[in-house]
This record gives sequence, C-alpha cells and structure tokens, in this order.
Amino acid sequence: MEQMIPEDNPQDDTDNHKEIRRQTEQPIDTADKEFTQGEVRQAVEGFKPKKAPGPDGIASEILKLVYKGIPETTSICNKCLQHGVSPQIGK
Repeated sequence: MEQMIPEDNPQDDTDNHKEIRRQTEQPIDTADKEFTQGEVRQAVEGFKPKKAPGPDGIASEILKLVYKGIPETTSICNKCLQHGVSPQIGK
C-alpha cells in the first residue's frame, strides 16, 4: 500500500507538486454537465494496468477497486466537479 499510496507530505513537494497543490485549492467556475455512470465506468475501464500513477500518485488499480467497491463513485465525481475540488489523499 505504501508504494501505491505514498504519504502526502507537503514538505517533500517539488515545484511541480506545489503548483498542482495550489491549483487544487482554487475553486473553478465550471458549466460542465454532470458525469453519467456510463462515462465514469468507461473512463475507469480504460485505465491501463501497471502504468505509473499520474500527478496525484494514485495507481489505476486503486481507482478501479474504488469504482467497483463504492456504488456512489459517480455521485462523488459529480460533487468534485460541482465544487471544483478533488479529495486530498492522506489528509
């Protein structure tokens, strides 16, 4: 688990991580329509296995498990979109 979800320590941030953290703290004004369950499922099913995690540090295998294990995944995605935020991992 430690390799798949590293500890989130702002003291260890690179300049790139600091910028990502800054951007996620800024609410965005979005007029986007809500995600459908089919869109979320299609996105999750399209994740490539055994690929390096993105800037958030979350491996695709973890996201697939979350999607399968939490029925409210689409609702959570839409709340994030609505509020212009994403959950902070490790906080």
